[in-house]
Amino acid sequence: MPLRLRARLTTVASAAALALTTLPAAAAEGPRAPAPVRCAPFSAQIPLGPDAHGTQRIAGTLCEPLGRRARTAQLLLHGGTYDHTYWTIRSDARSPSYAEAAARAGHAALAVDRLGTGRSSAPHSSRFTDDTHEKVVLHLTRVLRERGHRKVVLTGNSFGATVARMVAARYPGAVQGLILTGEGAPPDEGAFEQMGALYRTASGHPLLARRGLDDGYVALAPGGKAAWFYDHSTADPRVVLHDELHPEPDVYPADPGYGDVALNRRITVPVLVVVGQNDRLICGGSGSDCSSSAALRASAAPLYGPKARLEAIAVPRTGHVLNLHRTTSQWYDRAQEWVERRVDGAG
Repeated sequence: MPLRLRARLTTVASAAALALTTLPAAAAEGPRAPAPVRCAPFSAQIPLGPDAHGTQRIAGTLCEPLGRRARTAQLLLHGGTYDHTYWTIRSDARSPSYAEAAARAGHAALAVDRLGTGRSSAPHSSRFTDDTHEKVVLHLTRVLRERGHRKVVLTGNSFGATVARMVAARYPGAVQGLILTGEGAPPDEGAFEQMGALYRTASGHPLLARRGLDDGYVALAPGGKAAWFYDHSTADPRVVLHDELHPEPDVYPADPGYGDVALNRRITVPVLVVVGQNDRLICGGSGSDCSSSAALRASAAPLYGPKARLEAIAVPRTGHVLNLHRTTSQWYDRAQEWVERRVDGAG
């Protein structure tokens, strides 16, 4: 990353007074969706305990094709330090967001703020257990089926993909497919350790302290996203700046073994893994060979059983947060074709 851009990002992200600075609408959420697609705010109450005090609000955006009920819904789960807008942002004003691309292909796309992020409830971190995120996802899959969607695909990025894997592994039959982006293949553990050292409590983050969260909520320090998540050759500097100025907190499972890939052998639904070829957390070192889609699949294949029918896409000149690069046209449509072929067409 150019030093001038690094300095600019660190300076502005450290100034809480600039927290409300955003990109123009077209560069952030983009203009209104095309006529065949309708996107609207979503909200649901999720019971997480035996009494009313355990009910939490999950917010997000639901995009659907106009004129017909989609047979399949994709539940979109963002990664750590993000919210649901990861799936509704347009990294290139000429291209659709992921949610729009899914709806244009005939699928419902529900992008949610995971519990503790965005407009969703943020209970005290002591209310979270190791399977809280999974319980929320399971409830949302039931909500989607109650709305008439017969099949559900979990589409996740980074930690959101980890949660998706655990739901599929631990609750057979809960979903009919997985799209794992920025995850799902062997990671470079050394890179994860380096990035992990940049996490700090939300209360100590200059752009999050105002939320008054307890110290169980954490986020990357200013500059961390720009340093670790992007291939800057295909990322709009305005998108990177917007990303740095809008961090989100998260509560992660206390179990250090959460997301154990040994559980992947229990996954009995089709899996698509999508990784940027320049994802510093997945590719190279002790991680995966991302030099081609075939090489990525070969790296990931030992983690899964035959019922996963594993497929993989390695996206050139792309980093960890694939949706925030200008390369989305290289895989958005391919992912929708995969849903149609592996899930819609599976009976």
